[in-house]
Amino acid sequence: MPIANTFVDAEKFAHTAGLRAWPYQGRPLAGVVNHHVVAMDLMAKFFKTLKNVRPDIETFVILSPDHLARGKDVSTSRLSYNTPTGESTVDGRWSKDLYEYGAYDGTEGRMFENEHGVGALAPFIKREFPEAKIVPVFLGKNVSRQRLESLGRALASFADEKTFVVVSSDMSHYLRREDAAARDRETTQWLARGDWPLLESATDKNTDSASAFAVLREYLNLQKGVGRFELLGHAISTDYIRDPLNTTSYIVGLWD
Repeated sequence: MPIANTFVDAEKFAHTAGLRAWPYQGRPLAGVVNHHVVAMDLMAKFFKTLKNVRPDIETFVILSPDHLARGKDVSTSRLSYNTPTGESTVDGRWSKDLYEYGAYDGTEGRMFENEHGVGALAPFIKREFPEAKIVPVFLGKNVSRQRLESLGRALASFADEKTFVVVSSDMSHYLRREDAAARDRETTQWLARGDWPLLESATDKNTDSASAFAVLREYLNLQKGVGRFELLGHAISTDYIRDPLNTTSYIVGLWD
């Protein structure tokens, strides 16, 4: 049975259909986007922008935090996702290859049905890329660098020209707005400079997906070398809701 849509409000999701994509030129191989649906507009515009420049994508590899610590260290699932626009299915071939490669502790159960790092993105992927499949990857908090680099190499070996890798990440957490903004400026500088060691060792004060950046760096190096990062959007949760002492922030962009 597919994972139920408990991640996005269907009416609010429908309202994002009319948003415009950001201007972007290039052929991106990977991107970073938030999973906190308070900033649903950023998610919608990210996938609309991607649709404009990469309509050929057939497989989305989503690198997500294992927020609820349901897996061991690196996990995946073969369960599809129900969304307001239909069922978003998982590419079982990738799952099989990754199990055999040994980079994964796989699960076929419902351990990740409440994990919004993938579930919140699935509706936007299904709307803009209705035929594409997803490969969910859940990263625990204490995965070794060797394990992450091994995963990056595995993904690079399975990828083709119609693959796209998504880092599912919210940025600063639980800071005052001015402190969140300062941390986001710092994180944006790391992304622009390609300062991977700082990204890969970051805490929740900068990003909740430090492990994903370690995987992505290895993946991009094996594809064509780490490319240019372009910032598309930024916001803080206080742009949407009132809670100035308990913020989450978002940085959205692409690598080509």
